Amino acid sequence: MDISITSEQKVHIKLNPVTATGKPASLDGVATFTVSAGDATVEVDSDGLGATLISGDAAGTSVVDISADVDLSAGVTTITESINLIVTDPQASSLGLIVDAPQPK
Repeated sequence: MDISITSEQKVHIKLNPVTATGKPASLDGVATFTVSAGDATVEVDSDGLGATLISGDAAGTSVVDISADVDLSAGVTTITESINLIVTDPQASSLGLIVDAPQPK
């Protein structure tokens, strides 16, 4: 999945596990969020089911891997999904005019 933001933004994501037919599903424990490439940071929610992805200061792409155990019995079956956090430089929102002090002719 690709998510695009500017280097002045952050974005919140929330897990919504579903079965193969789209019905709600549970996880065995909490998910793990890992930045495997780039300079983004991740602030995981207290419930472990969501996180805020914070861009680095420069344009580029970070990869955030999210893994969770979906086996509700004693075994472990891990599903991992990745997010490409595409960070761009922000556009100007103002021309920021600067007026010099008046000068004699």
